[in-house]
Amino acid sequence: MKPLLVTGLQWGDEGKGKFIDFLGKKFDATVRFNGGNNAGHTVVYNKTTLHLSLIPSSILHKKTVLISQAVIINPQFLLKEIKLFKKLKINPKLGIDPRCHIVMPYHQALDSASEEYKGKKKTGSLKLGIGFCYEDRTNRAGIRLIDLINPHQLRKKINAVWNLKQKRITRAYKSKFNLNKETTIKQYQQYGKLLKPYLKNVTDFVNQNINKKSFLFESAQGAYLDFAFGTYPYTVAYHTTSASALTSIGLPPMKINVLGIVKAYTTRVGNGPFPTELTNKINNHLRSIGHEYGTVSKRPRRCGWLDLVLIKQAININGVNSIALTKLDVLSGLKQLKICTHYTLNNKTIRQLPLSFSDTSKLKPQYTTLPGWSKNISQIKKFSHLPKTCQKYINFIGKKIKIPLKYISVGPDRNQTIISLND
Repeated sequence: MKPLLVTGLQWGDEGKGKFIDFLGKKFDATVRFNGGNNAGHTVVYNKTTLHLSLIPSSILHKKTVLISQAVIINPQFLLKEIKLFKKLKINPKLGIDPRCHIVMPYHQALDSASEEYKGKKKTGSLKLGIGFCYEDRTNRAGIRLIDLINPHQLRKKINAVWNLKQKRITRAYKSKFNLNKETTIKQYQQYGKLLKPYLKNVTDFVNQNINKKSFLFESAQGAYLDFAFGTYPYTVAYHTTSASALTSIGLPPMKINVLGIVKAYTTRVGNGPFPTELTNKINNHLRSIGHEYGTVSKRPRRCGWLDLVLIKQAININGVNSIALTKLDVLSGLKQLKICTHYTLNNKTIRQLPLSFSDTSKLKPQYTTLPGWSKNISQIKKFSHLPKTCQKYINFIGKKIKIPLKYISVGPDRNQTIISLND
């Protein structure tokens, strides 16, 4: 079986966690390959809602889960998740690549100081230190998981950067520095002892088993948060597109199947362009019924109509083979639904998101209006049992994007999923 990669085609929060859980039972192992604890995945397990950030939700099937070297780890968050699964009587079959970089307290302090310094121009960072950890990774000043189990090496690396971080926070950003170096060293040495049993060369394991075992690859965030192809600078500090999985895990060029996760409407957290954003009572409906609040940040998400311009562009960038449409049930009760099919800019038709932010802010979305439905669809198991207007909404999307809609999600639980339209 070819590896299957699950990725979001919007600004994240599309429902990837549910589908990693839904599909995970079919695969021998799941590999998370990017991001950090800024990514939040919400799943329902035994009627309990779980909020995860680092460990793939397929662990609920008691399968092997792996974290590749490109994932940024905050040990405190990771250990909290491990404790959660042990409480659920799930002993984690978890392997973490020793080359994963570690979020340090000064990364979080820098993140917070930087956002405050920017004032009104802030990017909307969650102040978790992820971007600054990636900065150290790129500048070869990072601390990796393997350093945490070597007390001498850890102390040496922290000593090398501590004063520089302190001066940057206090002098450049004019902020307070309330960290204690010795306390930090001891704390992270302890983290190393607790995480040592989970260390595993993920690259070697996947390469040696890629033709023997089935792998599910999990991406954090969505296509338009990619720092190269997203709505820069309102992005994350790494690649979120499917091709980055190969370099993030350490695999040669190969063919993989890509399942693109698409929310039936559009949301994003934080600042940045959002052509189809709504500010009326429909926005309130989507946010309220869809529980649109950040899994990690708890901030209210901005909500708007489905934007097929974004989806089609993301399909091309990610090489998507099939689509999972999520949160369709949230649209129930709306009399009319709109889908953006293209934009206009200075009276010209635009079918791609412009590269310039100044142009993006001037876009006028052009909509097709479709009838809504009032029926609660959350317990429907077959496509043919959906209201006719709901079927029309789905078929319109499929016709426009020209990619098979393989899964339709009508609720957060794994069994609230219509597996195929061809029933």
